[in-house]
Amino acid sequence: MSNQNHMKKLIYLVSVFVKLALLCLLGLFPASSYAQQTSFSILSEKAEELGIEESLITRLQERANMNGISEGKLADILEPAVALAEDNLPFDKLLEKTFEGLAKNIPDQVLINVLQRLQKATQQSVGIVDPWLQERSVQRMLERTESEGSSQQFRNNMLNSAGRALSQGIPEESVANFMNELKSDEILSQVNTSEMVTSLNILADLPTSNGNLDISQKLIIRALKGGFGSSDLQKLPSAMQMAQNKGQLPSNSIANGIFEQIQAGSPAAEILQSLFDGKIGGGPPAGVPGRPENLPGRGNSGNGQQ
Repeated sequence: MSNQNHMKKLIYLVSVFVKLALLCLLGLFPASSYAQQTSFSILSEKAEELGIEESLITRLQERANMNGISEGKLADILEPAVALAEDNLPFDKLLEKTFEGLAKNIPDQVLINVLQRLQKATQQSVGIVDPWLQERSVQRMLERTESEGSSQQFRNNMLNSAGRALSQGIPEESVANFMNELKSDEILSQVNTSEMVTSLNILADLPTSNGNLDISQKLIIRALKGGFGSSDLQKLPSAMQMAQNKGQLPSNSIANGIFEQIQAGSPAAEILQSLFDGKIGGGPPAGVPGRPENLPGRGNSGNGQQ
């Protein structure tokens, strides 16, 4: 009797499978859609287990539905954040980039490529950041600035910043070299963790980084030594871009002007205002009467010319 029941159950399962197969062939039951839904469902459950809030996943799904993104593509969009969470790496910046891309209605595959690149860059940054954090000079800074936040949060922020630089095309060796410059006692004795994070975060944003990365690194180091705080450093890329647009000068010339103003002891706020006003070396704005290089026998002290 037991064998007969077993046989009946087997026949029933086979008949169900055959019916489903026929429905798929007739296009009445989209098997791929079902598989995609299952894939996203499993991934979202895993994401929650790894600490990604359910509310974020719900928002992600709602936004994707608004954009007409399939369940399969949505799984591909969520996967990089899950991969980082699985490696115990920060995923908050990647999720920010995800929602930013969806809000801008960026094509799904383009967004997926960006997120995958950022995921790999963040994972790659571990090999640079973790050894750097073990340096004695860095440990002393963390002890001095302990009240500003946990060491784990500082690690996450540095991983995010290093990953961002790598994802924007800064070579791994250049990021490592720059961080080695940052760990000098002269710098670490007078800066806090926020300024460290911002210094690395703006590396790829400075106009000089497009072809003159070495100048960007020196400029940030000089700015830190010259008393630039975190908020000052955040403004530096846009201030330089404004000066470049108004002054019609190469970014190297603008950097030279900043070097000279820092050397002269000008405060960060004054230097930034000069840049936003289109003044390169603290003189009149570019292209107007009275600018030093427009006077006979004079050069622009702010752009390195004599």
